[in-house]
Amino acid sequence: MTEQRWIWALVGAAWLGAACQSERTAAAAAPPQALASAAEPELAARCTALAERALVDNQAIVLLRGLLDAAPKRLSGSPGYEAAVRWGLDTMRAIGLANVRTEPVLVPHWERGVEQAAVVGPGGMPLRVTALGGSIATPEGGLEAELIEVRSFEELASLGARAQGKIVFFNRPMPRHLRRTGQAYGEAVPQRSNGAIEAGKVGAVAALVRSMTTAIDGFPHTGAMHYDPSIPSVPAAAVATADAEALAARLRQGPVRVRLELGCRTLPDVMSANVLGELRGSEHPEQIVVIGGHLDAWDLGRGAHDDGAGIAHVLEAARLLRACGIAPKRTIRVVLFANEENGLRGGEAYAKDHAEELRHHVAALETDGGGFTPLGFSCSLRDEAAAAIRRRFAPLQDLGAGLFATGSGAGGADIGPLHRAGVPCFGLWVDGQKYFDYHHTAQDDLPAVHERELALGAAVVAYAASVLADQ
Repeated sequence: MTEQRWIWALVGAAWLGAACQSERTAAAAAPPQALASAAEPELAARCTALAERALVDNQAIVLLRGLLDAAPKRLSGSPGYEAAVRWGLDTMRAIGLANVRTEPVLVPHWERGVEQAAVVGPGGMPLRVTALGGSIATPEGGLEAELIEVRSFEELASLGARAQGKIVFFNRPMPRHLRRTGQAYGEAVPQRSNGAIEAGKVGAVAALVRSMTTAIDGFPHTGAMHYDPSIPSVPAAAVATADAEALAARLRQGPVRVRLELGCRTLPDVMSANVLGELRGSEHPEQIVVIGGHLDAWDLGRGAHDDGAGIAHVLEAARLLRACGIAPKRTIRVVLFANEENGLRGGEAYAKDHAEELRHHVAALETDGGGFTPLGFSCSLRDEAAAAIRRRFAPLQDLGAGLFATGSGAGGADIGPLHRAGVPCFGLWVDGQKYFDYHHTAQDDLPAVHERELALGAAVVAYAASVLADQ
């Protein structure tokens, strides 16, 4: 999940709290079985068949394992991403999709390099750090400076000249009291995305940012950050939360000096690709439902939840529809988007390349919240248009995925351009309480994904896509 999506997560999560309450109120007035009974019996049978086939075949985890083995490191612009493109093409063909192809996308190319940090002087200790995506390198051999701790940009600005020549330590934790993890992330992540800019404004030499998680552990979290051309650029790294706690404790006792060395670099943009394949519509093949996730991932782990799970969801959804003999009336187009994590160029390129065709896009659905238990969908539609879809999604309640949050925005970063063009958009909602334990870390690997949760997510996506294609 990219930094840009935190904005959507913050707004959507706050809104979703009210939506969930509305759902509970509606459920009290009309029990789930009443809603389900309003759905066509054929749809209830379809939902059951897809879920049972997904669990029995257990292919979603096989697909995910295949991606992680073929392209464990697949940041945009890297050889690993090109391996992921080849895997995507081969997998779509093996599933039996039609019109399998790539579409070109010019993407950024950033590489990580050496990452070292330590408290120096008496009682020195190593620090577990990782460069933030897009950071510049430190001077050759690293840099050393006094650490200065802040909790907000306003606090940093108030320090003025006292921050000059220092390493700014942004130590604002993700708030624990918020029920929606996306909202907690949204409250804390500006220090990661814009911390280097604010540090540069006050003449600091580097930015060190507390990792974006409520967990206290030894795994630093990377993620996108930005520079302002009008402000001196400084290197930026994230520090593991356990080490952030230790640094804060030491600072309470007196001054702390830190040595930081980063070898990251930005190379020229390279030509890459989105990957597409289709289940052709039986009655209206020119009308399109897009289902997608992002194929790229940060390079610390293997991107199992972010967003290997989303890729497994949409590919397995297509396989399930074929395996269950469900022939959608409209075309379901599977899109594996490039460069979600550090640029969103895949989603933008798709909307641009298909601008003349967007009037035939009847819906777009994105899954980029991890492979956890599916809860339902966000939906950009409102009022009667949303109510009509809600009725047809009713059988999902039997799978525990009956949440239907209307009027809730784009549904995801990659389909955001489609939302702005007027395409109805949907986002898969999952139980994401543990998502930010793994997000953008070395822990985001296959053991973190539960195969039954992943399979059910794929079944829910398959059902939703088929209903949208048949409406």
